[in-house]
Amino acid sequence: MPRKNIVAIDHEIKVLQAQIAILQRREDDFVHILEDMARLRDSVKAEQVALASQITELESQRHPINWLPSELLIQIFVSVTEDNDSDTSAGLAYNSSPVIISHVCRKWRKLAFATSILWSRVSYRSRKWTASPVCAFINRSGSSLLDFTFSPPPYHVDDHDAAEDERLASESLLHMLSSHLSRVHSITFECTSSASMQLIVKVLMDNLHGLKSLRSLVLSFASLAPCFAGTPLLVLDELGGQSLPDSPSVLTYLRLQQLPPRVVSPSLLRSVQTLELSFPQRRSHRAPQYILRMSHVHRFLSFIPELQDLVLMETTPLRDVVLEGHSEGQMTDNQFAVVAPLELPKLRSLTWKFAYPRDVYTFMSFFGMPALERWEILIANSPTKRSDVSTLRGNHWHEPDSFIQAEPLGGVLSMAALKELCVSCHDGDSLISSLRQFLFPVLEQLEFAYAGKCPPHCDHKHPLPRLDYVFRDPRLPHITHFTLSHLDVFAGHGKLMLGYMPGLVSLTLISCTGVDGVLEALAEPYGSAMNAERKAARGCGVRVCPKLERITLWGCSDFKFQSLFAAVFARAQPAGSNMLTKAQKDVPSVVSTVLGRKIRPLKKPRVASPQGGPSSPAKAHTTQHSHGVPSTLIPIEEALRPVRIACVNVDDCPQITEDEALLLEEFGTVVVYR
Repeated sequence: MPRKNIVAIDHEIKVLQAQIAILQRREDDFVHILEDMARLRDSVKAEQVALASQITELESQRHPINWLPSELLIQIFVSVTEDNDSDTSAGLAYNSSPVIISHVCRKWRKLAFATSILWSRVSYRSRKWTASPVCAFINRSGSSLLDFTFSPPPYHVDDHDAAEDERLASESLLHMLSSHLSRVHSITFECTSSASMQLIVKVLMDNLHGLKSLRSLVLSFASLAPCFAGTPLLVLDELGGQSLPDSPSVLTYLRLQQLPPRVVSPSLLRSVQTLELSFPQRRSHRAPQYILRMSHVHRFLSFIPELQDLVLMETTPLRDVVLEGHSEGQMTDNQFAVVAPLELPKLRSLTWKFAYPRDVYTFMSFFGMPALERWEILIANSPTKRSDVSTLRGNHWHEPDSFIQAEPLGGVLSMAALKELCVSCHDGDSLISSLRQFLFPVLEQLEFAYAGKCPPHCDHKHPLPRLDYVFRDPRLPHITHFTLSHLDVFAGHGKLMLGYMPGLVSLTLISCTGVDGVLEALAEPYGSAMNAERKAARGCGVRVCPKLERITLWGCSDFKFQSLFAAVFARAQPAGSNMLTKAQKDVPSVVSTVLGRKIRPLKKPRVASPQGGPSSPAKAHTTQHSHGVPSTLIPIEEALRPVRIACVNVDDCPQITEDEALLLEEFGTVVVYR
């Protein structure tokens, strides 16, 4: 093959380069075409996504939950996160509700991340420490106030490995929260180890100035017999220190369970309005343990001037002090301190669960409660043998191990402002021995209930004592609402009981027996109206409760419809207008006509004139006794013209049919039948 010269080579190179340039241009054209096709493809895909999104939006509008506005959805989400039961059942260490909500859909996830308050409940429920969920919640909570909860699973107090894990977890958690204490709104700290409790107590003591938003504090031991070995909690006394006047005081709710109250600084106590103490009777002799004493409670409450609600759960302090100026009987030892009754001027509500009968009066006598309006108490039977130390628990007469012995009924407390009393008991004897030393001059609502466990369709009856056995003064002229629950009313006791309540407006009987006697007392006429032949034509008026407007019967199966009908009928047939007019002018003659015998009015007593002049007849005194207590006697006008029964509620009373119950509507009574 002949060798090409340089010119030919250059020519061929130029030809090839020209061809390459043409191919490059064609390639560029193809690239542009492909880019246009890609853009067209992307636009088609985007249009498909938009149309699919519209379809999804339209599909979502079929469900009513998506009709709600975002503001209402946020309120629902917040309500869900406040429910702690779901967290416990899920077995997770953190509050899982916000996480679950954020994984439902894109809209909910966007709302969840934009709502900082949704992540403000920082809870940890495990003994094994994991920082990531706590960090996530704190970061997403923004500037919202934090609700902090530490509640790991309980364990046996002898499990040292679990105690160490709990201590490390609590220490790490408190360290992480140390820089956010200024926005902590509530603290709930429940643990088993006293070493863990010591950590939170130290944080509270060292950061009194930083707790500017703390309104709720719960410190609780999960164990029934916590051991304080190795910690200073038993000897620590913050109440003896000086209160810091410039420290913030916004705490309104405080709950202590088996933790010595004196570990709380007085700077936190001065604004507390609701206090809950829980000190169940110890079931172990493990030492060292804390025993709540009356001196501790007396001193602790003296630092809470704003207290309005007091809750005692299985809490009866051991009595180690005596009241000054009060006869305490004989004392075998002079070591007991003397204290004055503590005034609680703003206390309005007292709830006491599992109180022993003989301890009620003793505890109440140590405190003055001039503003107390509501008292709820559950009276428990005293144990046959108490494992108390050598200190008197309450006022126990004829007990050889008592250091202080007081005469029964040594004093009487008048609950001058109490309007609502709810008493639950296990038997009538405990009810009598608990309230016998109290007076209730202005009581308006009264409830008696059986507190024991009663299986369905139980035939065992729990008798209600006579009212004059329960109260020192059974007259209750201001009572408007009366409730009995799971009690048996003996024959004849119903009339005696209702006779002390002339102003009763509402009567509620829940799963009670002896209801027939109560209804018969309500139907008993005051007397008989005479016809033209001077013969008794029909009953006239009522004997008891002329102002009764509402009768509620729940689960009462031993009464007859005739008794209920008679009670409503007696109050739907008022005396004639002529008799009422005459009664207002001439009471003795009307009473004689109704009762069928002549009534002679008593002579009016003569009282000495204040100027020493001749005596004059005293004015009629029909509403009060001589010592100022309102009378329970019913005026003749009210007895002859009782208030019509406005409503009858019959629930779960199988012996009464709906047709029978609706017959009462003929008298203008609203009937609710279930």
